[in-house]
Amino acid sequence: MRWRPLPAFAAIDFLSCLLVVFVAVALTSSPPQVKTYGDYAVVITWPKGQNDVDLYLRDPGGETSYFEKPQVASMQLEHDDLGTARTSYDHATQHQERTVVRSAAPGQYSRDPGSNPIPVAITLWDLRGNDRAVYSDTRALSRQGEEKTAFRFTIDNSGNAGGISHLPMSLTSSTMSYSG
Repeated sequence: MRWRPLPAFAAIDFLSCLLVVFVAVALTSSPPQVKTYGDYAVVITWPKGQNDVDLYLRDPGGETSYFEKPQVASMQLEHDDLGTARTSYDHATQHQERTVVRSAAPGQYSRDPGSNPIPVAITLWDLRGNDRAVYSDTRALSRQGEEKTAFRFTIDNSGNAGGISHLPMSLTSSTMSYSG
């Protein structure tokens, strides 16, 4: 009598090969990413420490998104980082706040940010399609309560960002004289 493989062994061999292929694909694929839906994002980052830097973003209609009003019009502050270990992202090497512009209306947007100067990096991201940085700048904050306009940007009728300017504007006080 001649030996014939059992169908169960054939199925196990097939599944073993399939498992090897899945493991190989999983090891070579890119890490998972969370897609944020919106047109643009403004992100500020600053070094670890006990400093609280706040992101203020004003839209063309005069609405301002910040820690007390995180969601206004089509803007949303995604995370209010208070500069403490409990409020920063886990395993992050720096603090970060990010405001997403869900649907960009044409017009000009303004972005406004202790004892030693704190370098604050500000980046405007285009979230349409593959995320890409449109503009980046750095400002140093020297004292508590200091406000600096990092940059303004304009969104045209086609939805493209441009028109970067550094004209100062106070987003925290309408009566404050402000030199930038």
